[in-house]
Amino acid sequence: MNKRKFLLAGIGIFLTGVLVGGAGMALFSKARLAPMVRMDNLGPAGFFLERLDFALNLTDQQKKNILPIIEDVMQKVHEARSPCLQAEEDALHAGNERIMAELTPEQAGKFTEFMAKAKERRRRFFGKP
Repeated sequence: MNKRKFLLAGIGIFLTGVLVGGAGMALFSKARLAPMVRMDNLGPAGFFLERLDFALNLTDQQKKNILPIIEDVMQKVHEARSPCLQAEEDALHAGNERIMAELTPEQAGKFTEFMAKAKERRRRFFGKP
């Protein structure tokens, strides 16, 4: 084969890799990220009710009756979890201060940004501490 055919084969292999990688990311996003987007849109109780409806095929009346129960249970769970989450937040804050003492000013700025993003992810997952 001449150089031109090798070049075309290389480009073809590269483009195939790009397409397969893109399709793989689309499938991953659909499987892993879509539920989190729905949870943000519906709220935790609505998301749980949607999953329950999918599993049990609830009637509209059942959904109407069950939603307040789910909201009540989630509120009680949140109240039970709050002290633990606050203790975790305090421990993380103390650890952050100890880490900051070891960092250069440039690293400290990056660490602050890193921890702000981590705190936002925790807030979205667990709710307010």
